[in-house]
Amino acid sequence: HRWKTDVEIERIIRALARLMPDSTIAGLLNRAGKRTAKGLSWTRNRVCSFRNDHHIAAYEEGERQARQELTLHEGAEQLGVSTMTVLRLIKREILPATQICVGAPWVIHQDDLHSPAVQTALRSAANTADNKQATPDFQ
Repeated sequence: HRWKTDVEIERIIRALARLMPDSTIAGLLNRAGKRTAKGLSWTRNRVCSFRNDHHIAAYEEGERQARQELTLHEGAEQLGVSTMTVLRLIKREILPATQICVGAPWVIHQDDLHSPAVQTALRSAANTADNKQATPDFQ
């Protein structure tokens, strides 16, 4: 047919279909400003049709957990730190993680949370005071 969706969109949907349901994919694509081949916004039904046309399996609840993949929030919960701390570890390339596209969730493998590099970074962060913060002098 004459309408062809961008190859990049196919790559994104193929990867996101392993992480989230069609309605969530549609919202993410719309927030990212991505459009269908006809220039339309994405809906759950359009994502579903696209997946079916391209032989991409639908997301199944629990499949990400079965692969021991965690979101940024889940990783932070397991480590007992804030999501910002985990994001800093990712940005400093201490904690391996992938993000399919801007706005997509970060995906962390559970085993990577327990790597020596991550544990060392967390210990040193806990022992380092922020010298930009004043210590109140209560009397």
